[in-house]
Amino acid sequence: MGMSALNVYAGLAGLYFIRDPADDRLGLPRGEFEVPLILQDRTFNANGSLAYTMVDREGEDTPIVNGKAYPYLDVEPRRYRLRILNASNERFWRLRFDTPRGVLPQPQLPFWLVGTDGGLRAPLHMLDFLISPAERYDLIVDFSQIPPGKDVTLTNYPGTQVHFPGITGCGPEIADIMRFRVRKPLSGSRDGSTPPEKLKLQSVPAIKPKPHTRRRQWVVYQKELFRTMTFNAVPYMEPSQDFIKEGSTEIWEYINPNHDAHPMHVHLVNFQVLDRQPFDAAAYQKDYDKWIDGGRKAEDHPAVADYFTGPPIPPDPDEALSYKDTVKAPAQMVTRIIIQEFVPPRDEIASIPGSGAELPATYIHHCHLLEHEDDDLMRPWTIVPAGH
Repeated sequence: MGMSALNVYAGLAGLYFIRDPADDRLGLPRGEFEVPLILQDRTFNANGSLAYTMVDREGEDTPIVNGKAYPYLDVEPRRYRLRILNASNERFWRLRFDTPRGVLPQPQLPFWLVGTDGGLRAPLHMLDFLISPAERYDLIVDFSQIPPGKDVTLTNYPGTQVHFPGITGCGPEIADIMRFRVRKPLSGSRDGSTPPEKLKLQSVPAIKPKPHTRRRQWVVYQKELFRTMTFNAVPYMEPSQDFIKEGSTEIWEYINPNHDAHPMHVHLVNFQVLDRQPFDAAAYQKDYDKWIDGGRKAEDHPAVADYFTGPPIPPDPDEALSYKDTVKAPAQMVTRIIIQEFVPPRDEIASIPGSGAELPATYIHHCHLLEHEDDDLMRPWTIVPAGH
């Protein structure tokens, strides 16, 4: 607690695959054609040592992929599966694959999204996407469209703020990240992977809320700028105040009156993004402050529905019908997620005695801007028996 940001910045971050034997039958690129990409940003001193500047600004100035600054990967003219993890402390990346002028009808190389945080989803044809810290994107990129000897540049969309969408000028912008150099000849007689448009991936069924579905609200509270952030103005170390019945379905509303976007990460569960709705953040913050200062009387609690300034906005196409465990909560918006069921693993895990969860079972959720997590934007919640 309080050191996650420094530990990750110093190198305590990585990626591993969780596989299902059924994946082998899908025809996805595999072996050397499945490439993990761990994206981070760092600043270096003149002697090459790491410089941590996050106490002075948001975000660092150098892109790092798999531990290397501005790397390249030599590829064959074929389909690759790129498994992308945003492991930055705070930086959002808005990514696209730029091609040399005149190579394609459009300046970007299209790609297919086939998976998100919680696994595979129906393929989606895309040109760019926004990924916040802790999110994972599973892509199929076809380099056979690029002439031999040409490069494709993974680019952070120009003008993307560190906390996107957020305020400009809070940290250095980064443009070019890495290059894919089409230099290798095609191994074998052909690309044996399945074209993305023909992949037989099951669609993720939508979780439908019901009129009685329990709603739970989490206010990103900051009394003053540059002061501690909390959920619902309660410090992390306070005992759990949220008790959830095992197997139940809930809608969680992240109410963000701040000027920054926050990626919210919920442990244990996969969820779906329902929608987002704009609200009068300044007025809500003012009345929420009064409620806190007035002793938190239930009858005086401000109802966020009284502050809405527009209708709900559907999730982005890359979020819709996807299993997620991290969601972007933009500034001055209410972001809603729905959790199908809260079921902790009660049985032994990997045959380890005593490893199963016992009720009541406490988990956490937190902002995945690591400096915010360390600064108390994290809370426990507890699963209790259904009849409790």
